[in-house]
Amino acid sequence: MIVNNTVSQDDVPFESAMRVQPDSVTISADSTAFDFCLALGEALAGFQGFDDVRLLEGSIRKDMSPLSAPTLERDEVELLCDEHGIDVVISLDRLLFTVSEQTRNLYGFQIQNVSNIEMSGVLRVYAPGRETQMTAILLSDTVAYEVWFEYHDSDYWDLFLPADQYNLLRESAKYLADKARTNFVPHWVGDVRWYYRSYEARWKQATAYADSEKWDKALDIWRELYERTSSWKKKARLCSNIAVGLEMAGDFEQALKYAKQSHQLMHDNLGAGDAFTKKQERYVTVLSNRIIENQKLRMQH
Repeated sequence: MIVNNTVSQDDVPFESAMRVQPDSVTISADSTAFDFCLALGEALAGFQGFDDVRLLEGSIRKDMSPLSAPTLERDEVELLCDEHGIDVVISLDRLLFTVSEQTRNLYGFQIQNVSNIEMSGVLRVYAPGRETQMTAILLSDTVAYEVWFEYHDSDYWDLFLPADQYNLLRESAKYLADKARTNFVPHWVGDVRWYYRSYEARWKQATAYADSEKWDKALDIWRELYERTSSWKKKARLCSNIAVGLEMAGDFEQALKYAKQSHQLMHDNLGAGDAFTKKQERYVTVLSNRIIENQKLRMQH
């Protein structure tokens, strides 16, 4: 169940580089939190991993400050789960906006208007039987809306009034929900992995295994070659290959160990500025990030 537990801003900060707004002009964020929750719910409902996704409209919080983001109590979470027959509560506890407007005159004929919508918020995940939240997701992004006008356009100064900005806020909230979706729905990002080849018979055999994704057999040979060689260059390349094989096998911790060893050998013998050293350094960073993401994933199970 997705819970809209926010208090909407009555007055969204608005700065304009083109005109001075009277004190009476305000932009409301009313309905933006509902748009966010609805968009997130629709995205999750479209994924086969969820049997049922529901939306609870109406804040259950006790204070009415848009700036606060109180957590749900354990008894509140368990009551929601019992009453609605759900397993997990996703609560939007804060959603704030600021709006700025800039213009640029191009050759005296056209005017470019850019509205920047800055968003920040807090999204928390709860499950019954736990003393604390499962995780908290900090939302932050900026969306820029760009429009061009002719300088002589008589309606120019009437454009992007509060009503227009309000619609931009609602569309921005939907965009932010789509980005938040990736925290709950599995998504894949394509990447490239490379491994060193050689004309040596055993190395060529390991390469053939790797090309056919038989990583356990490739690892056995790469480890054997590593133990037999005294060349730092071969050791560095074999360590890198072993790291790739271990990553493909899902052993990220050991993969990082060998990737670091490969990087250290290259750094000591080729220097920090060498292209191969930098390439291996990037791989170490990628593996480190994979370990962090994998830990987050385990926490959510």
